[in-house]
Amino acid sequence: MSCQQQEVKIPVNDNHGLTEVWDNSRIYILFNKKGNDTLADLKLGQTITTTHWLTAVDRRLKMKHLSKALEKILKKRHKKSIHSKEGTHAYFSYIDTTRQKVSFIDFDSIQLMPEYYTSSAYFDQYPKADQTYTQYHLRITPQKIQLNDSMDFSGYTKVRIADTINKILMNTEANRNNILYLNFDKEVYFDQFLNLYTFFKNNPVNKLKLSPKIFIFTP
Repeated sequence: MSCQQQEVKIPVNDNHGLTEVWDNSRIYILFNKKGNDTLADLKLGQTITTTHWLTAVDRRLKMKHLSKALEKILKKRHKKSIHSKEGTHAYFSYIDTTRQKVSFIDFDSIQLMPEYYTSSAYFDQYPKADQTYTQYHLRITPQKIQLNDSMDFSGYTKVRIADTINKILMNTEANRNNILYLNFDKEVYFDQFLNLYTFFKNNPVNKLKLSPKIFIFTP
């Protein structure tokens, strides 16, 4: 995918998404180098509020590069005007390898949380937030994936991770409200972030709600 002749290497994964989104505006977050620094170059272009926004993010960028750009998109998306249109969304673009098609997953409900928190640390400090739920915290770093800072999922496939969480929940009370928080180390590449975010958004675990709060943390 290109933006005025500059290539965007969009993420590749095996999650299904929408394959057609009509009436859209394009947004690009490009990978740029300035000396030894990597930069996320946001190209908002003509983001028309009455359209869907298709956001192509270069998979070579890490989450530490993207926080400000994504916050800017979300802030602009949520800003209401007389031209706003209900039912329109912001989408990430990626290649679905199972169907060999460009696909889209909406992300306008995401709430990016302060980068110095993980979800478990956040709720230790703010125990009354989301207190109606039993909380599960999935912590993703470049080296490993952990549940609740204890159960190690290193080497697991995402399907096996979901199956394991589902088995845990089978032993909980039937009427209990459970919620899953995704936590990404700032060194995680956008490619891995989108793979897991799309999987859990599209494949909800039984009795487990995916929180819109996404934590990008500094170890």
